[in-house]
Amino acid sequence: MKRGISLENLLGRLSCSGKGILIRNACHKKSTFFLEYDCTEYVQCGTNTTQRQVETRPCVSCKVATCNECRIHCVYQSIYEKSSDPEDPAELPNFSGFVLLEPLEQPILSPHHLSDLVAACPRWQDPGAGYDGPHHDQGHLDVPLQLSVDAPPECIDDVLERDLSQRLLMSISADSRYGSPSPVLSSICRVTEARLLFLCNACFGQGTPKGPMATWPQFITRSRIAECHCTLKKRFLDRWLCLRCYLHEDSAITVFTSFMPTRDTGLCLCGGVACHTVCLWCWGSLVGDDHGNELSAAIPTDNEDSS
Repeated sequence: MKRGISLENLLGRLSCSGKGILIRNACHKKSTFFLEYDCTEYVQCGTNTTQRQVETRPCVSCKVATCNECRIHCVYQSIYEKSSDPEDPAELPNFSGFVLLEPLEQPILSPHHLSDLVAACPRWQDPGAGYDGPHHDQGHLDVPLQLSVDAPPECIDDVLERDLSQRLLMSISADSRYGSPSPVLSSICRVTEARLLFLCNACFGQGTPKGPMATWPQFITRSRIAECHCTLKKRFLDRWLCLRCYLHEDSAITVFTSFMPTRDTGLCLCGGVACHTVCLWCWGSLVGDDHGNELSAAIPTDNEDSS
């Protein structure tokens, strides 16, 4: 035990390589507003940062030393636009960033942008100019700048803490006019929806799955499927995961789900009628009404079969 703790401490003291920054720069695509409004960007590895202390820990998967800027975040706040009148306290700077490694730039509202949330907390500042920020995974997320649509902003804390087994992010919208999913959450929904596996009674209960499921030891060794209670916070923030390992996990799910029938078919991998939903993050069963109702709607009835 002591040896394990010592190894953890040693790995945490090593310098981050900065490869996460290269991955972020390759995946995130700034909108045209970045140049039009003279914005600045702060995307810098903690190893190369002198004006602030950036935490470094071993990646939970590969154990490589990874700084807070090179690990996965649900929302990266990396772009800053100064206020139109810095001398006027009523004029606020603007912030934006990216969801996970999705390409679209999205505005991020600080607490002071929302009148009902103005509190004693300090105003967000330019992270490239001092010790404050960047404020990852905080504030309210707005519609991607590249999309010409409207929708209400979503509180990032609420989205991160939501039990994904109880209610689909796809179903969250403050106003039915904006459709489902809300354009604010479309990038996050791509990731949360990709983790869902739809199974029939036989495949859900058996211990020797067929086809592509046979390549997943997590499923084979699971004698009993527990309930899923995943949140974005548990999956991505509570696990200190480097971006290379995040891409590896995301790719593995993409490859696995490429064999699956689409949700609207109502079919299992084996061709049977799907009536269970399993989470590929925790291999737990989803029990929320949203999932059951959607599967039920997709399952053909006897009348439909005979027609």
